[in-house]
Amino acid sequence: MFEQVNILRETSGRGRSLLMCLDAAADAPELRAYDGQVQCVYIDPPFMTGERFVRRRRFGAPGWRTGRPAPEYPAYDDRFESRQDYLTMLEALIRQAHRLLKDTGVFCLHLDWRVSAYARVLCDEIFGEEMFLNEVIWAYESGGRARRYFSRKHDVILLYGRTKKYRFDLRKVPLDRAENRRNHMRRAVDEEGRAYRSIMSAGKEYRYYDDEPVYPGDVWTDISHLQQKDPERTGYTTQKPLRLLDRLLRPLVEPGDMVCDLCCGSGTTLAAAQALGCRVLGVDISPEALMVTRSRLNTEDMTVICPCEQDETLLEGNYDPLTGFMLLTDFQATHPAFPKVERAMDVLESWSAGRLTPQGIHVEFSFGRSVRQPELPMFCILPDGRGDACVSTVDAAGRRRTYIWREE
Repeated sequence: MFEQVNILRETSGRGRSLLMCLDAAADAPELRAYDGQVQCVYIDPPFMTGERFVRRRRFGAPGWRTGRPAPEYPAYDDRFESRQDYLTMLEALIRQAHRLLKDTGVFCLHLDWRVSAYARVLCDEIFGEEMFLNEVIWAYESGGRARRYFSRKHDVILLYGRTKKYRFDLRKVPLDRAENRRNHMRRAVDEEGRAYRSIMSAGKEYRYYDDEPVYPGDVWTDISHLQQKDPERTGYTTQKPLRLLDRLLRPLVEPGDMVCDLCCGSGTTLAAAQALGCRVLGVDISPEALMVTRSRLNTEDMTVICPCEQDETLLEGNYDPLTGFMLLTDFQATHPAFPKVERAMDVLESWSAGRLTPQGIHVEFSFGRSVRQPELPMFCILPDGRGDACVSTVDAAGRRRTYIWREE
């Protein structure tokens, strides 16, 4: 039988990437171990909106196949007693980022109009005014329109270098010149048939060929806010698009670098970093957010440290130690938001199987629902190895539980 136990850590491969559930604003020794090792720290913290945010998550095979059902769950609370309380939290995050960065590293802080001015002062104090690189404006079209003032339709991303040795290669983010037309210039074709635009200045002609790239400035209007039915969506209302993080990270990192997100939320930054060949260090105070992040990542070389739900939820199945064959047959998690269950295992969103080691669970197999694979495999064959057979589950609400196989 499967017996519920409390195992915080699970590791796959060498575990060189890391997801941790903790308060990044606290002086956590788990984070101190990475001081001076991170190439880029990105933070998209709460914006002090005064709201409680929710997330929607697809439920069971029907939900992952069609988008419905998709129950609503709490995401995070963006309410603070005062601005000073908020700035105290923000300062702690910025100082944490400063400690984590290596000499070539760059810090990116994503905010909006509410506190970006205060954040600029904090960053100048912690990093030094001379290390300011950019105030990137990400302008987008979404939502309603104000009538008593100009609509506030942009975010601010502050960039600071850790030292003067910071890495930045703008050539990694070329734009198509044909898509960034200079309409006031004269269009022509040269003797080799190459289209260009030209302008005369002080009697000299300057040509700009359509097949040569241009590079982004500090105002980005060409990256759309995520739409309601965008396939990237994880259910978080404040989720950022992958294109935005890809453009931000490309000039800063090389394959093998470590990228850290101290408020990783839905995991966009870490997904973009993995796509660029980077290791990731993700931190969030919410266990459910950490599980959403994990569901978007390649976990073949990752350590996850996350609290377990401690309750009476039963996991039923069979395991044969001789053959390694493991089969899950029933999972009885409940939640007020869960719809009526037609198939018992619809409440299970993902599971991992492995063996117990002194460090936690060493994962051999991981399975999770996705748009491409709505159905969840319910069996695996564990290879021979030392340690009891273990299962780590995540239910449709994002709650993690761990079980160990005990012979009856």
